[in-house]
Amino acid sequence: MLIWLLLLVLIGLVGGLAWFIHRIRRQRAMRILQSSSQETVDEIVNIAYQRLLSVQPQFYTKQATLTANLPTEVWGGNVMLFEYRVNVLQTDVSLKPITETLAQTLNEVADERRIASVNPKYPALVITDAWLLDQEYHFDVAFIVNRETIEYVKDMARVMD
Repeated sequence: MLIWLLLLVLIGLVGGLAWFIHRIRRQRAMRILQSSSQETVDEIVNIAYQRLLSVQPQFYTKQATLTANLPTEVWGGNVMLFEYRVNVLQTDVSLKPITETLAQTLNEVADERRIASVNPKYPALVITDAWLLDQEYHFDVAFIVNRETIEYVKDMARVMD
């Protein structure tokens, strides 16, 4: 009886250890995906921003480079969402046309770089939220590289409607 109990405990420990190792590997892979996604999106955002400076100089201020804030864990670690902040000259403008122009420019740059979404129904980059706060234009960019990000974009679209 004692042997069966020890065998059962040993099987439980081995199973727990296997689960733990699997989880660590998955988290590491997700961190690698998040890091490479952020580098890609940072590059695209900066190219698009430089183009928009010449198109909308009355809105944007000149900044050296834009770097995303670290993705938030609120939405889950698998959502490829990055927040950017840009100093602006005007705060009394409608954000909708500015955000639409930015989204279009981001996806033009992504197309030029041959970066595509994992789902053909969505562009590679989606601006899910944009707002003005203290002379800064904030915008969230979702990089459509996995199912979790697509679900996040769908949820945000429902909230915004």
